[in-house]
Amino acid sequence: MLLQKHFSWGVLVVLVVVIGGSLQTVVEGRPRRILLDTDVDTDDFFALLYLLKLNRSEFQLEAVTVNANAWTNSGHAVNHIYDLLYMMGRDDVAVGVGGEGGMLEDGTILPNVGGYLPLIEQGTTTAGGCRYRQAIPVGPGGRLDIDTNFGIRKAFLPQGSRRYSPFRQPTAQQVMIDKISAGPKITVIVIGAHTNFAIFLMNNPHLKKNVEHIYVMGVV
Repeated sequence: MLLQKHFSWGVLVVLVVVIGGSLQTVVEGRPRRILLDTDVDTDDFFALLYLLKLNRSEFQLEAVTVNANAWTNSGHAVNHIYDLLYMMGRDDVAVGVGGEGGMLEDGTILPNVGGYLPLIEQGTTTAGGCRYRQAIPVGPGGRLDIDTNFGIRKAFLPQGSRRYSPFRQPTAQQVMIDKISAGPKITVIVIGAHTNFAIFLMNNPHLKKNVEHIYVMGVV
């Protein structure tokens, strides 16, 4: 029942993108570029798998960025994504990690969090003082279940050569800037907390014109 609950929303948003975008993609004769921002909860895990199974001549996943302000720890989340990409033959997809934080209580924006912050904050705290994250249980029924995705990764996923690398892991902001500025226009799907993309928009308003559509399922 819990797995079924986690399965639904991320997959639903991806289905909306596919159904809504397929006609326009065929007419334009080029694949729809996609950037997925996720907190790698279990529903997002299946949504990513669905995206990877789509015809690449119509839908081209180019990047995945991880939001760490929710139910998962960044290192585990990145490794989940790397393993799934390896299984699907998509080691070309860029993966960036957001820090546990991003905006301070006084409104200060941390423009490029990620990379090293998750190494410090793999335990029970959060660098950004996020009360939502602090309220999530650490053990069973909380982050432990999501970090392991209920045993799915260990039981089923092959492991490639890419692994989470503290201090060297590309940040979510770096990946977003690179992919969104590259053109042509890109579709952004946000299926976790909105921190990564909010920081991107506030710091790079000149790149908003490169975003064709934004699909959002998530939390405040």
